[in-house]
Amino acid sequence: MSEYTNSNYSKGRFSQLKENKGKNLFERNFFNRPKLKNIEDIDIIVQVIFTIFIAITIYTLFIRVEYKWEVVDLEFAKNILYEMVRIDLIDSAKRIEMVKALVNTMALGFLSTITGFVGGLIMAIFAARNISNKIVSSIIRGFSSVVRAIPTIIWVLIFVSGYGLSATTAVVGMFFHSLAFFIRSLSEAFEEVDSDTIEALEATGARKLQIVTGAVIPSSVSRLISWFALRFEQNFATAVIIGPAVGVPGTIGTMINNASRMANYNEIGLGVLLIFITAFVMEFILNQLRQRNLIN
Repeated sequence: MSEYTNSNYSKGRFSQLKENKGKNLFERNFFNRPKLKNIEDIDIIVQVIFTIFIAITIYTLFIRVEYKWEVVDLEFAKNILYEMVRIDLIDSAKRIEMVKALVNTMALGFLSTITGFVGGLIMAIFAARNISNKIVSSIIRGFSSVVRAIPTIIWVLIFVSGYGLSATTAVVGMFFHSLAFFIRSLSEAFEEVDSDTIEALEATGARKLQIVTGAVIPSSVSRLISWFALRFEQNFATAVIIGPAVGVPGTIGTMINNASRMANYNEIGLGVLLIFITAFVMEFILNQLRQRNLIN
C-alpha cells in the first residue's frame, strides 16, 4: 500500500513539474530578476527618506557650500604638519604635564563609567521585563530615555552652572548619561537570558536575588563586558572633548585647546599622538578581555 501511495505521489509531483516547466515561478522586477520580497509601505518610506537625504547632501556639497580655494595655502598647511610631528622640540616638563593631563582625562572617563555601570546594573535588574514588574520596568525605562535624550555636554553644563567648574562636576554630568546608557543596554542583555532557565529556577523555589546572581548575570557576563568597554571608550572621548568645550582644567583636551590658541603646533601634535596611542591600547586590551571571556 505504501509503495502504491509513494508511486502516485511521485507521478503527481512529476506531472506538476512538467506543467510548471517554462513558467516564471517568481515575479520579476524591471531588470528581469526574481523579486525576493514584496515591497511594503515601510520600504517605500525608507527609500523616500534615503533619496531625500542623498539629494540634500548633494545640494549642500555642490551648490550651497562656497569653497574658497584661492585662500588655501598649501605651504602653510605643510609647515603646520611639519611642526606637529616635531614633538622632540617640546621640553621634558611640558611632556610630563601633558601625560599627567592624559591620565586625568582617563580617570574622568573611567570614574564616570564605573559609577554609571554600578548604578545602571542595579537599575537594569528592575528594568528587565523578564525578571521585574512591568510597571516598575516601564518607569525606569522612561527615566533612562529622558536622561539619554539630553546630550552629555548639556548635563555637564547644568552641573557646572550650579556647582562651578571642576573635575567633579564633569564626572557627575557624564555619570547621568552613562547611567541611562547602562540601564537600557544591560536590561536588554538580561532579557536575552533563556526564559526556561528562569522558570526552572522559580519552580525550584529560588528567590529573585538568587536567580539574578546565579543565572541572569553569569549568563550575561560577556555582554556586560562588551557594553562596559564600549561606554568607557565613549566616555574617554567625551572627557577629551569636554576639556576645550567647557574648560575643565587639567585635561588633555584643555591643553590642546590652549596650545591651538597660542599656535603651538608641537604640543598639539603630542596631544593628538597621546590620545591616539591611548585609544589604540584601550581597544586592544578590551578586545582581549572580551575574547577571553567568550572563550572561557
